[in-house]
Amino acid sequence: MQPLKRRTKDEAIGKWPGILNALGVDKQFLNKNHGPCPSCQGRDRYRFDDKAGSGSWICSHCGSGDGFGLLNLVFGWDFPEAAKEVDRVMGHVKAGAIVQERSEESKVYALRQAYAGSQAVSKDDPVWRYLNNRVGIEVIPRDIRFHPAMPHIEGGMHPVMLSILRYPNGTAASIHRTYLTSDGNKANVKAVKKFMQGRPLPTAAVRLSGPTRKLGIAEGIENALAAAGRFMLPVWAATNAILMEQWMPPEGVEEVLIAGDRDSSYTGQAAAYSLAKRLARAGLRVEVRMPSKIDADWCDEI
Repeated sequence: MQPLKRRTKDEAIGKWPGILNALGVDKQFLNKNHGPCPSCQGRDRYRFDDKAGSGSWICSHCGSGDGFGLLNLVFGWDFPEAAKEVDRVMGHVKAGAIVQERSEESKVYALRQAYAGSQAVSKDDPVWRYLNNRVGIEVIPRDIRFHPAMPHIEGGMHPVMLSILRYPNGTAASIHRTYLTSDGNKANVKAVKKFMQGRPLPTAAVRLSGPTRKLGIAEGIENALAAAGRFMLPVWAATNAILMEQWMPPEGVEEVLIAGDRDSSYTGQAAAYSLAKRLARAGLRVEVRMPSKIDADWCDEI
């Protein structure tokens, strides 16, 4: 594989939305809102964020990359072919505003502000109603909190379920948000679930109990709570397949039950067994359990 020409990569900075659109990438994939991925589809797993003008994007299934990576994802072009096409259209595209990466300090400050504006979940508030309706629990884990009103990129203020993601040592990494209605249903927005910008997420999970010798891990928060009731042991939530595959249990855990999603795309199964292989190699006892039906998780199972 030949290296990219430095000139092409440099000159493309700040021009990626126009370049990608000129090369045939639909504008719906370039609007910086969560939505379907141009490759694997899905309802809200993809976002084009164009950080530092690089054409960057992220998909919870396909991974992440820059503008050249998106051309590969959409059209299958290798780097030399993509660079040639970018050169061809770049002279006709004007540079736009460059989105600068937020500093670590500003991200942590925003996380602290969100936490400070939240409160412990109490009976009949929107978070309690939501989780009680979904999985029937009465007592809400400590790392799940209720924020009465947070803005959404699609507009409006909404009640939010805040869930803290923690590293294996217990340090907070970021916050996962689930946007709700006042009566405890999912908010009427495309991207109901969103991460706040924070520290890197690999190895982290939402702790739905204290650490124990035998511990479960699942993808979604509701899914993990349902699995905990099904298997009668603590289950944590990685929040998606990519992070479940990268999760690390804390010290003292000797046995892990992986409550995977059973997807027709095999995304959930692949993540579950990849994690199982890594943990088994590390000397842990591992069991993988899957729902009985295709395209189902443990909420569906119960």
